[in-house]
Amino acid sequence: MEKTINFLKYKYIALGIYWAVVIVFIACTMFKGGFNYGIDFVGGYKVIAKFQDSSANEGVIRKALADFNPTVQKIGEASKNQFIITTKLENTSVAAVKSSSDQTSVTKYEMMKKTLNEKFSGVIIDSEETVGPAIGEYLRKSAWKLTLMAILMMSIYLAFRFEVKYAVGGMISLVHDMVMSISFCGIMGVEINVQILAALLTLYGYSINDTIVIFDRIRETDQIRGKTTFEEVINKAITQTLTRTLLTGITTLFAVLVLFLIGGEALHEFSLVLLFGILAGTFSSIYIASPFTLWWERWRAK
Repeated sequence: MEKTINFLKYKYIALGIYWAVVIVFIACTMFKGGFNYGIDFVGGYKVIAKFQDSSANEGVIRKALADFNPTVQKIGEASKNQFIITTKLENTSVAAVKSSSDQTSVTKYEMMKKTLNEKFSGVIIDSEETVGPAIGEYLRKSAWKLTLMAILMMSIYLAFRFEVKYAVGGMISLVHDMVMSISFCGIMGVEINVQILAALLTLYGYSINDTIVIFDRIRETDQIRGKTTFEEVINKAITQTLTRTLLTGITTLFAVLVLFLIGGEALHEFSLVLLFGILAGTFSSIYIASPFTLWWERWRAK
């Protein structure tokens, strides 16, 4: 006879841990001054430069451009010595950028290129990109609107795919994953840009997939449950799908861990958010979606 693990026995402990973590994450994010938006959302300057000087590396370039507080990432083959250098409008101590006008911002970018040429000989600028503050603000608002639209579309899908009790549990689980992942970005100082937004939406789809598998098993078991309670049905369904949940989560974690370890600085924050989100999604499928489905069923019964 298969042994059923009583997962829901610890539901209040799990929820307590969740709220404690969220409160700490949000409080630390606010203490640090809010989220760290990238140039896509606040405006800034990005240049791809090739250095003839073989001694140039991320640390040396960052030190040479210290007044601009840049982010430096090496790209391409090592022999090309090519770097992406980005700086946000608010990240400079140069006096010429105290004004917020686009014209002054352009002056700042010219100063940054001039500093590059002064500190390093034979610098070749392959490409450059400027995002003004107005465009950055527009992109930031658009990104959040699209994220809310994705949540709305997923809600509509769940409403048609499942009964109300499952749809409610699934949506609360997804909200949990988003809140946890976004607050994790805040406390870790992860730069929120288009790449991180893609990671969050990827987690959004990944998490609901695992939750749907558990819900399908709950529905199948509920149809033949006999005298067992709905809580016992949920515990049995989670136990039966536990192997699948763990194998899927572990194999996905291994793939993302490879990106985190050897993907370079360009993929470091992207893979870090994915690593945390996969763990949060696995937790929410068991201890967020399932308990809320149980509570909804009990509330409806009353």
